[in-house]
Amino acid sequence: MLDRLGTLIGFIVGAGLIIFGITWPEHRSNYYVYQITQVERQIVELKAAGATRAEVAAVEDELREFKDSWLAGITRFLDLKSILIVLGGAYAATLIAFPMRRAARTIYYVVMVFARERQEQEFEIIYDSVLEFADYRYRNELIPDEKIAAIPLYFMRDAMENFIQVDWVTEEMVREIVSSEIDGYAYEQDQEIAVPEYMGRVAPAFGMLGTVVGLILLLGKAAGENASIVAIMGGMSVALITTLYGVLLAQLFFLPIAAKLTRNKESYIRLYEMIMEGIIYLHRRERPDVVEQDMQIYLNKRRRLQIRNERRAAVARGELNL
Repeated sequence: MLDRLGTLIGFIVGAGLIIFGITWPEHRSNYYVYQITQVERQIVELKAAGATRAEVAAVEDELREFKDSWLAGITRFLDLKSILIVLGGAYAATLIAFPMRRAARTIYYVVMVFARERQEQEFEIIYDSVLEFADYRYRNELIPDEKIAAIPLYFMRDAMENFIQVDWVTEEMVREIVSSEIDGYAYEQDQEIAVPEYMGRVAPAFGMLGTVVGLILLLGKAAGENASIVAIMGGMSVALITTLYGVLLAQLFFLPIAAKLTRNKESYIRLYEMIMEGIIYLHRRERPDVVEQDMQIYLNKRRRLQIRNERRAAVARGELNL
């Protein structure tokens, strides 16, 4: 029911924003155009009132200064009609295409851009924990509960509590259950990633829609008997800026968000795969040296070289046998 409501809301909002964007007055949509309109109207009124040439020239100088200012350089790229058509239309289309609960999480995706990927120290934590627990398991000793409770990563902590402390669980069951959890996580993340990816695809399309709208307005104004440069500029601003907004929103916002979420998903999956392999080694009660060699593949190259150098140095000092 909620998804149907979201689809209906998306259609109504999308159509409303696009119609509102089309019908909104051009001179009130763009501050740059609005200022020029006001000044030109002021010049016409001064001439009609019989103002001196010096008074008219002063106003024209103010207009020239405004066109050369940094404010004009910024505001000429800010257009309300374009924002309504592109951003409003793209989000409304998302409400139609996706369940309402996912489409409503757009702000969450923006926040997730600043979330970090799985960092090297988390792989180090898993590596060190598995090696420590492997020593207990190889000696057939029970791993202390406080050590398991101290694991900072909940996925490994839960796996240790559910699979290692219970002897009747088979290796096949461990691999199947943990793999299913990883697949479930990947599927859920793919559903999340699909939303910004979709918005990145439809934003340029709504930009082209705004371009068509702007050209229609431009041609309509240019064909009128009292066509003015300002009126033509209003239509041109919508025609060009909507395309700009569509491309920028897609390439600088939505698609980078999807790429960042994809990288986060991949780093999580690799970490979970490392945990699964470590849990299976612990379940087998493998020798700690075998576990150490195999678990090193999940560490970065620099860390693997560092471990090898430390091992060679320990052998050279007689502290470790090959």
